[in-house]
Amino acid sequence: MVRSKNGEAALEPPKKLQIIEAAFSLFRKNGFYATGVDLIMQKAGVSKRTLYKYFPTKNDLIVAVLNHYRIVYEKYLNQILKQKDKTSRRKILEIFDDAEQWFEDINFHGCLAVNAMGEFSGKNQAIEDSCIRFKRWEIDILRSLTKDINSARADELAYKLFVLLEGMSSIAQVTKGACPFDMTAMANEIIERHTP
Repeated sequence: MVRSKNGEAALEPPKKLQIIEAAFSLFRKNGFYATGVDLIMQKAGVSKRTLYKYFPTKNDLIVAVLNHYRIVYEKYLNQILKQKDKTSRRKILEIFDDAEQWFEDINFHGCLAVNAMGEFSGKNQAIEDSCIRFKRWEIDILRSLTKDINSARADELAYKLFVLLEGMSSIAQVTKGACPFDMTAMANEIIERHTP
């Protein structure tokens, strides 16, 4: 779902943003442990001194990248959420349409926050906290949309939709193929069961 490199992070000093974007690209493709600091410096075109000026440790950089990931995703998602002519239900379905297309993209390597949690669970609290904040934010977006469609059990509906998105993201990451069923239709069926 994250495709654009533009976002509010542009307010960062240019060299810092350059490092974050280089690391973001490499972490998404190769993972966190498999991406060394030397490769990040090379891709960003910065010296070790510059890298450590902004990020004293690799874990500090990972936290910054996860925050950047959310900013980029939020900006992208706002293209759907801020459409005043669309109902909240239609916005949810568009999120699923978009996700289904993104999961089939060759450049999809899974959710960066989930990948980070997989590599750092129990090892670094700051990274875990960033991942948790990201997932809570995603659930809050769905919760605000489900409340707006007058669902009798808006929170339950939001979590079911979230589980569907997360599950399909994981399956897509492993199978590297087209979704075996219409995710948007399934999301619509779930919504139908929770609305009057």
